[in-house]
Amino acid sequence: MDWLFPKYKLQVPAKEADGAWVFFGGDFKTFFIHGDKESFTSRQIFKAGSPHTGVGRKSTATPPYHWHLYQTETFDVKSGRLCYILDGKEGKLGTGEKVVIPPGISHTFWNDPETGEDLDVHITVRGGENPGFDETFVHNFYGYLSSCTMQGIAPNLFQMLAYMDSADVVLTDFPLSTGRLANVLLGRWVGMYLAGYRTQYKEFSEAAE
Repeated sequence: MDWLFPKYKLQVPAKEADGAWVFFGGDFKTFFIHGDKESFTSRQIFKAGSPHTGVGRKSTATPPYHWHLYQTETFDVKSGRLCYILDGKEGKLGTGEKVVIPPGISHTFWNDPETGEDLDVHITVRGGENPGFDETFVHNFYGYLSSCTMQGIAPNLFQMLAYMDSADVVLTDFPLSTGRLANVLLGRWVGMYLAGYRTQYKEFSEAAE
């Protein structure tokens, strides 16, 4: 069953003195800003010109088109320009601008390649009993995606859906609007219970070296 449920070698992300976690060979960085029972904020920097973070929506690190079951998400642009799709409508945010996305509204975003500038954005989520999108999710989701990408390997669907399920995040474009069902059946039951995938790996923990 290894062909269906492959276990790839996971690469430990670099950690810089300023608190940055580094993914995709240095092209994507995340910083913990704030976290408590009410909300979580992550600072994320997307490097301009990189195939992983700077070529528009097709960039590797662009989140899939998705929606949150319970959490409200806010994009707060600190520098650069953020392009987004929100409920099917495209828009842009410049420095100092924000957009608030309620639960159930489909969205994604990326660094605007036309500016030639890095995108520095604070992403805040709040609401829901499940922490969902938190620091652990950020490190594990991007750690796994970066590990696969830098080795030239396609991420495993069951593993990715397990991450989505753990964070109460649903893929919008899943066939026949079955994203939530896919999380449970393919991510949780097949991916985690049958295949043994996890949503937290030691390689993506604070203690990893």
